[in-house]
Amino acid sequence: MIQKSIASVYNQIAEDYIRECGNWDRLSLPSLKQFVKFLPAGSAVLDVGCGGGRDVEFLMKKGFSVLGIDVSKKMISLAKKHAPETKFRVADITKFPTRKKFDGIWCCRVFNHISLKDQNKFLRKLKSLLRPGGILYLTSVVSDQKFDYEKFDSGNGNLLKKRLTGQSFKKLITGQGFTILKFKPWQDKKGMEIFARKLVR
Repeated sequence: MIQKSIASVYNQIAEDYIRECGNWDRLSLPSLKQFVKFLPAGSAVLDVGCGGGRDVEFLMKKGFSVLGIDVSKKMISLAKKHAPETKFRVADITKFPTRKKFDGIWCCRVFNHISLKDQNKFLRKLKSLLRPGGILYLTSVVSDQKFDYEKFDSGNGNLLKKRLTGQSFKKLITGQGFTILKFKPWQDKKGMEIFARKLVR
């Protein structure tokens, strides 16, 4: 699951991380524009691992009801300063209550921190928070091998960074009861992204 170390590391590196990535960095902009096309107007959206709040702000300005959550208190503090009109909460998604359902879940640059052992449990949690027909956006780091593996990133607080093949990534999503709407390379082909719809059953 999401280890405590993730929160502690991002608490330490939050300001540098946001400065390097940039609150106004628009790497995710094409993906955000695609995501909103799949959602009805006024949808309720959950941003899992919202970081500095840039994506939450974009979605809010598109008229969605958005909640941004992150395990890092420092990240949430910075997000509130950057986008004070939006809703943020310090929370671990694995312990997030499932009473409220969302039309869309945006989960960018988070799944790579989830171990191979726990990734299906993590996806089941996201699915439980989506309404039938809801949209999931998820990214992953691409494996440079022909298999999935885990590696600790010495340059980023020694956090786990999982690598998946494209075939594995797609199989994980469909195996959890989603249909893939779009799959494509992301971040100069170092990553990949999936837009998927929760099946109505």
